[in-house]
Amino acid sequence: MILTVDQLEKTYRGGFRAVREVSFAVDAREVVALVGESGCGKTTTLKCINRLLEPSDGRILIDNEDAADLDPVALRRRIGWVMQGDGLFPHMSVAENIAVTPQLLGWDAPRISKRVDEVLDLVRLDPAQYRDRRPDQLSGGQRQRVGVARALAAGSRLVLMDEPFGALDPITRDGLRTDFMDLQTRIGFAAVMVTHDMAEALLMADRIAVMHAGEIVQYDTPKALLNAPAHPIVRQMLESPLHEADAVQALKAAAVRDV
Repeated sequence: MILTVDQLEKTYRGGFRAVREVSFAVDAREVVALVGESGCGKTTTLKCINRLLEPSDGRILIDNEDAADLDPVALRRRIGWVMQGDGLFPHMSVAENIAVTPQLLGWDAPRISKRVDEVLDLVRLDPAQYRDRRPDQLSGGQRQRVGVARALAAGSRLVLMDEPFGALDPITRDGLRTDFMDLQTRIGFAAVMVTHDMAEALLMADRIAVMHAGEIVQYDTPKALLNAPAHPIVRQMLESPLHEADAVQALKAAAVRDV
């Protein structure tokens, strides 16, 4: 397994248990989505994986190594991170943003330059056109593509994503999600994605962990969740995309009848 989360706990000062006995695993070429309402513990779980937050209990294994035994800075350099928004440094060019982690890892300049071009090609941005631009010269979708390229620059086998497409317009979001899924299939990295959008999780993930009050209430494939939701919060979260799909189909049928 690329990632194993075993009985993860996170308790904040004052005794608030934000994450309770959370367990799941992610293998190569898998996408796991953490889904739930605001405050359910999904982003806290994500941040515990790369020790942006220190777990209170439980174990996290990265490539069968206990994350608690690793230097947290070195740990974060081997895990890709795509944050909400894009998180790009505004004073740096696209190439400089992508090069941050390889530089910290001590790569030489020619290797870094070659890798910048490679990952820009991977995310469908022409290096000759985009590598010298600054973030404020890019659209939202382009900035998010650069964020994905930066997460992949050091060849990470694991990528963590916190609401990576939530701030984009629907057309840009759908295109970027499709491209990301194609990219993940071709390269084969594992990914853990936090999203509040159940439809996004159903379309992108191999398995979905639905969280509520700090706990995973169901962890299953999209098909199994749709066929047998095992908790009221799962059924509630499925209602919105299913209702929207039914409403669109009804509207389409009515439009056909009116032609």
